[in-house]
Amino acid sequence: MVTSNPILFTIICVLGLQAMILSGLIAFKRPRRLANSFLALLVFFYALMVINIVVVNVLKDIGLLHVFRYIQMEMIYGIGPTLYFYTKCITNPNFEFKRIHYLHFLPLLLEFVFYRTAIYRIGSDGLYLEELPTYSYVYLTQQWLGVFSILTYSIISLAILIKYQKQLKDYYSKIENLSLKWLQAPIVIYAGYHILWRILTEIDRFVFDQSLREYYFLPNFVILAIITCWIGFKGYVQKERDIVHFRPVPKNPKGENEEKDEVFLSELRQLMETEKPYLNPDLNLSILAESLHMKPRQLSSKINQNCNQNFYDLINSYRVEAFIKRLQSADRDKLSLLGHAYECGFYSKSTFNHAFKKHTQLTPSEYLRKLKKTS
Repeated sequence: MVTSNPILFTIICVLGLQAMILSGLIAFKRPRRLANSFLALLVFFYALMVINIVVVNVLKDIGLLHVFRYIQMEMIYGIGPTLYFYTKCITNPNFEFKRIHYLHFLPLLLEFVFYRTAIYRIGSDGLYLEELPTYSYVYLTQQWLGVFSILTYSIISLAILIKYQKQLKDYYSKIENLSLKWLQAPIVIYAGYHILWRILTEIDRFVFDQSLREYYFLPNFVILAIITCWIGFKGYVQKERDIVHFRPVPKNPKGENEEKDEVFLSELRQLMETEKPYLNPDLNLSILAESLHMKPRQLSSKINQNCNQNFYDLINSYRVEAFIKRLQSADRDKLSLLGHAYECGFYSKSTFNHAFKKHTQLTPSEYLRKLKKTS
C-alpha cells in the first residue's frame, strides 16, 4: 500500500470513470460492430485496473482492506485476447468470432476464480511482510504469467497490423483513411507498460525494500489512466473505415528470377506519360488495372515482379517526378511546395514528405534550395 494522496486518487478515479463511460459509448456506437465490442472491453479492463487501485487504498484507510480481497476485479488475462480480437476484426472484415475462440478467455475465468480464493488473499497480503509466504510466490507467478499473456498477444497483434499496412500498399495510393497506425502506439505502450511495471516493482521489492514505492506507484496509475482515456476517446471518435478485402497477390517462388516483362513495362510507362492517372489522389489498383485492361491481382503481381516496388511506392514515385518537373518550370513560385504536391496527386503533407525523401534522399525544401543554387 501507499500513503493516501487525495489529489492523485481524485485524478485516477475521474479518468478511470471517464474511461468506463467511453467504453460504454464505444460498445453502443452505431453501426454496431464486433470490433467495437472488443475495443470497449479493452478500455473497460484498463479502466477497472485504475479504479481498483483507488478502491483498495480507500478501503485500507477506513480499515476495510479485507473486504477488497473478496471483490478484487482486476482482469489482466482478458487484455491480451481482447486486443488480439479487436485487431483481427478491424483488419479482416470477414472475421467471425466462433465458439472455439472462447478458449482464449479461459485464463480470464480462472483468474476471476483465483481472486475468490484464500491463496490470493494470503498471497497478496503477504507481499507486505518481511518474509514472503509461499502463497505470495503463487500470486506473483500469476501476475507475471498475465504480463506474458499480454506481451504475447501484443506481439501477434502488432504483426497483424504491420502485415495489414503492407497489404494496403499493394492496392492503394492513398492509405491515410485506411491506415490503422494509430493502434500501433497503444499496443506498444500497453505491452511495455506491464513489463516495466513488473520489473520496477520487483527491483523495488528486492533491492530497495519497497522504499521507492511512494515515488512511482500512484503517478504510474495516473499515466495509465490518461493513456486509457486517450485510447477510449480515440477509438470512439474514429470514423468507420472503408471495408478492405484483401486477396493474396501471387509471388514468384523463391529463387525463381523471371525476366522483365518489357511489354507490360512499356504499356505502363505509356499510360503514365499520356493519361497521368497518378494525378488522381484517389487512384487505386482497380482503377489502374481497368485502364490497362487487366485484373487487379494480375496487375499487382506484375508491378511487384517488374518494378521492384509495390503499387503505393510506384504511384508516389511518379508523383515525385511530376513535382520535380513543376519545380523546374517557370511557374514554380506561383504555388507553395505543398500546393505543387497536391497538384501532383499527393493527399497529405506527411505522405508527400516521406515519399519525396525516400525517392531523392532530400526534403522538398532542401531540394528546392539545391535547385536554386545550380540554376
